Amino acid sequence: QHSPCLLHFSRFFHPFTMVFPESGTRTRVNGATLTQHTGCQVVLLGEVNQMDSSGKVLTVKASDGQSVQVILQQPAQEILEGLIEIHGVVEGRQVICQSYITFPLDDARNFDMQSYDQAVRLIHTVKDNPWKSD
Repeated sequence: QHSPCLLHFSRFFHPFTMVFPESGTRTRVNGATLTQHTGCQVVLLGEVNQMDSSGKVLTVKASDGQSVQVILQQPAQEILEGLIEIHGVVEGRQVICQSYITFPLDDARNFDMQSYDQAVRLIHTVKDNPWKSD
């Protein structure tokens, strides 16, 4: 049985790989798979843990529980909290954010992060996986 938020989420976003005409394909990652994609465009879903006073640096708890630093190109014009999807390029243990999507706090509370992380891990373990863009 899927949670309503997972179904709501999947209606708007392909669950594994996203294609952006101007920038190519992005693979969904968690904290553990991040460094395998240095220099690549990725999608990182997690919860905002902290935002620095400049509004340009976030600490995001990835779907596997690891902390990932996210660098925004411009200071955020809003307080970022809850569930966030980061689209950007990996540099070491950081993601240089090109864009992000925030979700209502109620959706974040009801989102099944554990199942999402299982899906992310699966796309990185299945050989010749059509959802993996490497």
